[in-house]
Amino acid sequence: MDNLPDGCISLLEPEDIADEMMWTGDADELLSALIDVGFIDEIDEELFIHDWHDYIGKLVDKRRTDAERKRKSRKTTKRSPDDVQRTSSGQSEDDPRDGAGNSTVQYSTVPKEDITTDKFARIEKAYATIHKTMGLKPIDWPIVNKLLEKGITADLIIEVMEEKHAKKIQEGGTVNGFSFYTNAINERFNQGQRNEGRLDFLNDL
Repeated sequence: MDNLPDGCISLLEPEDIADEMMWTGDADELLSALIDVGFIDEIDEELFIHDWHDYIGKLVDKRRTDAERKRKSRKTTKRSPDDVQRTSSGQSEDDPRDGAGNSTVQYSTVPKEDITTDKFARIEKAYATIHKTMGLKPIDWPIVNKLLEKGITADLIIEVMEEKHAKKIQEGGTVNGFSFYTNAINERFNQGQRNEGRLDFLNDL
């Protein structure tokens, strides 16, 4: 992700993409297939990962926002107490509360897109920890995003990954990608939905 800030992969050779995706077949055929199915877009004779900013670009933006917030926080911390001007009520002008103790900071609640970004980041971090890799492959991002859009929680996804991976390793097998988990994740989610439906039915009796 850090090496592709704008999602452009034109500088990568087909073999590089094949290696990243653990593809053992023809690298050029793989690249053509990724373009045909829409995972990679051709724009002005350059190649870009489809909807990069919908999946990873937000993480980049969030990193920048977090870095700026931390920078401001460090700058504020370095200020001495005498430098902080106070209002007539005794509050500092930097205090994000009004006289009644209510927050006056605009957008004090987390935007929905940030919540989704945080979930994606948690899932990628868990995947990297479980598999001891750098994280999810580009081909996995749309799959994860669809699961989140469906309403499946990050906790459920991580729980299933941990369980299924441990079981597969115990059986002497290997997991080659996130898609290995999708059926189990959907089954666990659907089972939970059915259980909730039964409880609602009983409550209505």
